[in-house]
Amino acid sequence: MQFVHPEVLWALSALTIPVLVHLFSFRRHRKVAFSQTAFLKEVRMESRSRNRIRNWLVLLMRLLAVACIILAFAEPMRQSETGGQQDGQKRVSLYIDTSPSMDLEGRNGPMLDAARNGALALVESHAASDRFHVVTSSFDPGDRKWLNKDEAIDRLSRLQPGNAAPVIQDVLLHQQSMLSEEGDPKSSKHAYLFTDLQASSHVLQGASDGIADSSISVRFITQQPQPQVNVRIDSVWFDTPMRLVGRSEVLHVRISHDARSPVDDLPLGLNINGRKAAIGSFRVTPGLPTDTVLRFRHEKSGPVHAVVSTSDAPVTFDDRFHFGYTVDEHVDVLLVQGRSASPLEQVALGRLFGDASLHNVTFMEATALDYSALETADLIVLQGVENPSNGLIASLLLGVEGGKSLLMLPPAENAGPGWNELLLGLGANGLGAWREAPNPVRLGTLHSDHPLFEGVFARSPRRVDLPSVRGWYSRSRKGSLERNLLSFSDDQPFLTTGLSGLGRYHFCAGPLDAEWSNLAQHALLVPIALRMAETSRTSGLRQFTAGEKTTFLVQGLQRSPETQLSLAPEGNATEERSLLESIAVPGGLEVSLPNRVLPPGNYVLEQKTSLSGGMDTTSVILTLGINPSREESELATWDPQDWKQALITEGWRNSEVISADVEELVEEVEVLEAGQPLWLTLIILALLFLILEMVLLKRTSAMRKTESTG
Repeated sequence: MQFVHPEVLWALSALTIPVLVHLFSFRRHRKVAFSQTAFLKEVRMESRSRNRIRNWLVLLMRLLAVACIILAFAEPMRQSETGGQQDGQKRVSLYIDTSPSMDLEGRNGPMLDAARNGALALVESHAASDRFHVVTSSFDPGDRKWLNKDEAIDRLSRLQPGNAAPVIQDVLLHQQSMLSEEGDPKSSKHAYLFTDLQASSHVLQGASDGIADSSISVRFITQQPQPQVNVRIDSVWFDTPMRLVGRSEVLHVRISHDARSPVDDLPLGLNINGRKAAIGSFRVTPGLPTDTVLRFRHEKSGPVHAVVSTSDAPVTFDDRFHFGYTVDEHVDVLLVQGRSASPLEQVALGRLFGDASLHNVTFMEATALDYSALETADLIVLQGVENPSNGLIASLLLGVEGGKSLLMLPPAENAGPGWNELLLGLGANGLGAWREAPNPVRLGTLHSDHPLFEGVFARSPRRVDLPSVRGWYSRSRKGSLERNLLSFSDDQPFLTTGLSGLGRYHFCAGPLDAEWSNLAQHALLVPIALRMAETSRTSGLRQFTAGEKTTFLVQGLQRSPETQLSLAPEGNATEERSLLESIAVPGGLEVSLPNRVLPPGNYVLEQKTSLSGGMDTTSVILTLGINPSREESELATWDPQDWKQALITEGWRNSEVISADVEELVEEVEVLEAGQPLWLTLIILALLFLILEMVLLKRTSAMRKTESTG
């Protein structure tokens, strides 16, 4: 306890005066003659004893009343657990939550505006000598510095809504790091966090063990948002991995919501490169996500900007889902054929990939191979090559590592050791021994659940007429990332597919020659081969989350001193580009996106090349989309008291949670800083003691009247 006016405490010495008066009473007693005094003496002794005790109690009540009044004038303050008056300069760290959810309405308008005004009022209430640290959800590099009062006010005045939504654990660590820097040892350290206590980002469980600093007072300033129902686009995806010109597409859309009653006919739309491509509607059911589809067709090839949107006022920051992808003209197929490939085998594959609208097929002899063709091909088919050379094996392994697909059809009987080397390099087991059966052996299982067959069959096929084979390489085991497509009844592999690096490989245990199998004439070969071609180049959706640092691979791109990568908003030629960092990896470049400072929207990745003579060329490499965090769309918040208990449980005992308007905030903070005033309590106690004194005096008077009448 501390006193605002400790000099008043000298008045307590005056309490000795009534004690002295009581001890040295100067009142004279008269003697009255009485005939029989024995009985009266006994009564007088008993009454005198009771009166003495009562008089002492009356004196005590008076002393306590006077003492309480004197102490009240001294203005005592009880220090709170998180405050306490300290001398020296104060260091204050202010976190302003600028995540999208702070744009929602609180009891005093948009919560971000209220947080800014509260922070400004708090800074204004401090002394000019205090130092301030201001940080937002974006964790801007410029936020890692101390500001004076005027600089802090200017920084807070220029706050803008952001897109990042960091977990509160990272914010506390950031503030603790700044407040723990060397400074005046007498300075008090305070961390203020203006936030909506959103449950998705305010998670402490098990994450803050051993890091809480008891010398730093942590104070959460919060407002409860108005209850809102939010409908948002959660995710989108295609059934097939590749987009081709002229082909009908089905875009799946998942919509999440927290609706409490069913809602029909909510609008949904798809824009492709700024033009309306599809429209639809959907129905939401409480407790269940909504899955729907949008159907459309691509009219031309190239990079695509796409936006799926709905309408959901007043929570609108997550009503648009941005993504990018590439539409291709065709798949480049390279058929590398050896001398063991029969004319019928060559014709079978050529016929399969003969659709010029989907495939661009190139035939090459293994003995006269142009290795540059391997770099441009999407699917490489190695057929009838007796013994692949070391150079061919190295090129194939490098291509698959970088994202290409390889279909291997070994020759019958006389496959050379290069096949084992190729398979082992891909992560698969060896070729195995060649086996022949006197009669054709029917394959036992079509593994229709493999992702390669996704969308091929309307329902799981039963009693399928499977191919039969008479000669094959008996591989006893597959690679760790290799799965069966077709197998014998004992699960021995015949046609398999596996992953290696960024690409994939397919292996057939027997040739397509009619002498050894009827696979070339079988209906299953068509969907299998076409799916292999279609999955050879994945036109995946490129969509990332705002506020998170992200890296992704750009396949086939090479790094050079003359080139520079940058990111620009779609359709905005005048806006400044963001230069990107990249690292050369197998298969291309790994590019880092500065998502913490990028607002949601569609973007283009550009490559700028410096040519001789001072000329520069810029080309678009790909498109991508950035979207708000899915967690930020979950609007549930902590109750302030529950959050206070969660902080204490995780070790942040020197903490408070304040729910106050701007007018009340400064006053509450001052109470925390100085302590709780006790003068009113002392006045109440003084009145209580005076009342007790009056009761005792009244009882004394009543006793005397009783004795006199007796």
